[in-house]
Amino acid sequence: MHIEKLKCYIDLYECRNFTETAKKNFISQAALSQFISSLEKQFGLQFFDRNVTPIQPTSAGTTFYEESKILYQQYLIAVERMAREKEDTMPPLRIAYSSPVDIQTLITIIPSFKEKYPDVELQLNKINLGEAADYINKSLCDIVVSFSTEFIEEESIKYKILREGEYLAIVGKGHDLFDKDSIAIKELYQYPLIMLSKAVIGSMYDKMVERARKEGYEPIIEKTVDNVETEMFSIITEGFIGFCPESQNLAEYGDDIRLIKLEDSPHRYIVAAGYSKSNTNITLKKFLQFIS
Repeated sequence: MHIEKLKCYIDLYECRNFTETAKKNFISQAALSQFISSLEKQFGLQFFDRNVTPIQPTSAGTTFYEESKILYQQYLIAVERMAREKEDTMPPLRIAYSSPVDIQTLITIIPSFKEKYPDVELQLNKINLGEAADYINKSLCDIVVSFSTEFIEEESIKYKILREGEYLAIVGKGHDLFDKDSIAIKELYQYPLIMLSKAVIGSMYDKMVERARKEGYEPIIEKTVDNVETEMFSIITEGFIGFCPESQNLAEYGDDIRLIKLEDSPHRYIVAAGYSKSNTNITLKKFLQFIS
């Protein structure tokens, strides 16, 4: 099996149509069907149920799709690196990030780095925080700039701290706490809270709860959401209390929200640059030297 042909499988899985996939990849429908059948024969598993319209992947088909995406992405990276070897240029730096705070951190670094290395290509990719360690360990990026909770304890990953600080509480206009400049943790935990889901922020969710319990409190987390926009909407319209790093820019919400300092809070954040110990990308090495 040629690795480049995996794109046909990935496309078929995503669009669930043989005709469209064949057109997209400039091959005949018969050739595509033969390729999929050969894969199923090779592994002794059925990847698609062809008796329904549109076709539906089996459990084995979904597993092969997930692995194929990783394998194909790594193949494209290898192709690109080989091309750059011929050109004798610095390879691109693939940067993954998970939040607006990460972007704000990068903005303080990238302009100066680009001034020193103007020809370097930077490739940014937004991921969920919970995916950070996987992206590093599976070489899907060169570096993750994000909250460090997801990779700081990984033996295969090194990191450099870029920014750290305290969390603030966020309340909407009309909330009982709206006119306060600060609030004690004990009072805070009497109100219903909203947080980003575990699927988005990974172990940071559990660590927040653990820190609260260690201080003797049980946070009332009444709602979880999958993005910051929905979180802010719920804070403003439903009266929940949310949290944000003190460095996060929320100016777009104007007078509809208030940021409140947490007194004696055990909750702090660290934004770090995490990377694999085995990564040999010369551009990454230059970047790490630059931020040291």
